[in-house]
Amino acid sequence: MKTIKSIISSDPMIGYGLLAISLSFLIFACSAIGFRIGQDDNFGIFIATFAITAFYTISVLFTAFAKHRWEISKSKIEYTVILAVLWFISAFSLNLEMNLFDQSVPWLCFFIISSALSLILALFRNALPPFARNVTFFFLGTGLVLFLYYALYLVPFYVLSIPAAIALGISIHTYIPLILFILTLVLFNRALKDHGKIKYFFYLGIAFPILVCISFIFYSKSINNQINSIVNQNTLSEGKLPSWAVIAQSIPRNRLTERLMKEDLVYKTINLNSNWWWGNFSGRSFDEPLQHDPIMVIARLFVEKTNLDQSDRIKILESMYDSRHKAQERLWSGDQLQTANIVTNVRLFPEYRMAYTEKVLSIRNNDKKRWRNAQEAIYTFHLPEGAVVSSLSLWINGREEKAYLTTKAKADSAYKQIVGVEQHDPSVVHWQEGNTVSVRIFPCTVEENRKFKIGISSPLKKQGDILSYSNIYFDGPEARNAIETLQLTYSTKPNNLNLNSDYEEIKPGIYQLTRNYKSDWEIAIKDGPLSPATFSFDQQSYQVRNYVPDYADFNASVIYLDLNQSWTKKEFDEVWSKIHQKKVLVFDDQIILVNDDNKNEVFKRMSKLNFSLFPIYKINHPEGALFISKSSEMSPNLGDLKESAFGEKLTEYLQQSPKIRLYTLGTQLSPYLKALKELRVFNFDSGTPSKLSSLLEKRKFIREQENESKVVIDAAEMFIETAKGDPTGNAPDHLMRLFAYNHILKKVSSNYFKANFIQPDVITEAESANIVTPVSSLIVLETQKDYERFDIEENKNSLKNASMKSSGAVPEPHEWALIILAAGTILYLTYKPKYSKKAF
Repeated sequence: MKTIKSIISSDPMIGYGLLAISLSFLIFACSAIGFRIGQDDNFGIFIATFAITAFYTISVLFTAFAKHRWEISKSKIEYTVILAVLWFISAFSLNLEMNLFDQSVPWLCFFIISSALSLILALFRNALPPFARNVTFFFLGTGLVLFLYYALYLVPFYVLSIPAAIALGISIHTYIPLILFILTLVLFNRALKDHGKIKYFFYLGIAFPILVCISFIFYSKSINNQINSIVNQNTLSEGKLPSWAVIAQSIPRNRLTERLMKEDLVYKTINLNSNWWWGNFSGRSFDEPLQHDPIMVIARLFVEKTNLDQSDRIKILESMYDSRHKAQERLWSGDQLQTANIVTNVRLFPEYRMAYTEKVLSIRNNDKKRWRNAQEAIYTFHLPEGAVVSSLSLWINGREEKAYLTTKAKADSAYKQIVGVEQHDPSVVHWQEGNTVSVRIFPCTVEENRKFKIGISSPLKKQGDILSYSNIYFDGPEARNAIETLQLTYSTKPNNLNLNSDYEEIKPGIYQLTRNYKSDWEIAIKDGPLSPATFSFDQQSYQVRNYVPDYADFNASVIYLDLNQSWTKKEFDEVWSKIHQKKVLVFDDQIILVNDDNKNEVFKRMSKLNFSLFPIYKINHPEGALFISKSSEMSPNLGDLKESAFGEKLTEYLQQSPKIRLYTLGTQLSPYLKALKELRVFNFDSGTPSKLSSLLEKRKFIREQENESKVVIDAAEMFIETAKGDPTGNAPDHLMRLFAYNHILKKVSSNYFKANFIQPDVITEAESANIVTPVSSLIVLETQKDYERFDIEENKNSLKNASMKSSGAVPEPHEWALIILAAGTILYLTYKPKYSKKAF
């Protein structure tokens, strides 16, 4: 029996063909990891692979003609298969430049490669061991289905490609899948004569993708039916929640459902009833590369689209799959942007349990097109609870320009006008729910890397006697290959500072580290005594103090349970054993009384929910109620519910300023509950079921300690207190910034959904502290005239942008006057004698 090596040795053309396939595939594959050929990368890749294909095609034609003259069809099938595979690779290279198929999903990439490889191995079937031969023909069967799919998909181009093939030759690529389909059948028929058992594996290979498609079609139909049923039920029950929110609660959370929700956002489908064969992507507002998934395409031919419009599906994706960054509104594309460099500068203030972080990011535009290559960069920064953005800078013409603070509405209007119409330099940072902010930078061009800086004042997290600083990570342009330089300094030397050995102490108390970007890291130190020093501004002083939870007498008359998929049966039973003698209520379309008879049925039904949105406005007499919850990171944001009946009812309820006692199992809060907690709706405590049992037995619950002059920062186990007066102190200005941020959230809570929640005193407080809040944003514009025409002024009586140097008290307005007067007096006394002598 001949070996593969001997077959290749006996016919050099086969060996040259396999070498050509390897080289062509290598060039194409390297394009995915940064391989560059010429100024236009995609066209360069195609030219390289097409040149190899054309050269081998000509060589085969000459060889066949020399041996068979005009009866070229008698040439070896090995040559034809190798040629077809080369043209197949060339076709995908051409697709990079002339996009007919979007980026293939991972499983499709695997089957494309396995199908081509099985075709080649089938040429050497007699030299393969039985197991390898059976596997080869299994994948040859899957390849037959794949080639048929591509051949049918390209049918609309067949007629057009005939004259184009005569004129250019490039459109021959259109017919390659059809040729591969025919060659696969020919190879199978020839192999069947010598190896009869391969037919079972070949047929199994054909059946496998067909069965997968059928299964997905049935699943898609099932989800459609479920969605339609939920929409109808929500309408009949006059549900206060929007239908998309109820759907997100109820439908299965898995990769298949996610794909269905991304239909025509990410996965293109065919519309046979449209004037165009391809899906219409006008108005697409989802920042994820378009992908080609044959299963999605085929399923849509047999099952109607879900009864949801694009905006509803985006809301579901945000709620179920943490897709809020991808769903952000874009004025310009950002698909060619990359985060090239990151500088993270951290200053710890351990004696105040806080830190200040500056991140300087450099953005590269990899777009090689010479027209309209300006792109918009959007970043979402995830902040620790209680943290606030206190500075923003954008480099314009090589110079750092610092941001002005203004109302969110003014900043948004200015940014959209400049980016959408005028197309020159702005940057803006907006507050978002869930301890996040969004930063937008425009334009990012190929001519130079764009650089911006964001500064965050944040509390440190305290656990026992350990303080920890966690990296402030972000979503945005790809940062996988970014180089990051970390610098760490401190105001006073921390106790037990144990840094990675890669850190280098470049100067006393200054540590640096350069490495590839990592999003998840932290620094831990030992806690010490808090400083009694104050920070003073505008005749107010700010000071940190230890926060010790204080428990007051409380005997709950009614328990509200917030049940969902996060609860385990063990947790439910443990909590139930302590509360079953009280009045226990849950919300399942309506308030339901839970007792020993129905508790298991209620739990089984409620635990199917992906998340819960307990209508806290249903909590009557909150002074005697205890709300017990457990949640995951899934749920809509509070702002997503603004226009719904749910939001209207919640607004009415919050205007009564109720204080609801909330106990959560664990520390995780859903975005919905997290926003309400930030807005100070809850008197909050958390822990284990056993801690809850202890509180219930002792008839105790945590007492609220916040007031107009005091804000509590739970994570740092401290509160910041303000008082009238003008004491001297050298505490960092971040005390005032953190106090103002948390104080503002408390102020706006009762009118959060209302248009008039932006009150003058709230704006004044945000401006004084120069912080990003629900009502204020930081914006950088190109010129002073831009600020003037959008009525954005720099507040003279404010802390201005935070910096690494802003660590002490800021002179008061009257102190500035004294300083100026003193300086003027000194100058007068210094220069008066000189000018007096000149006068004579």
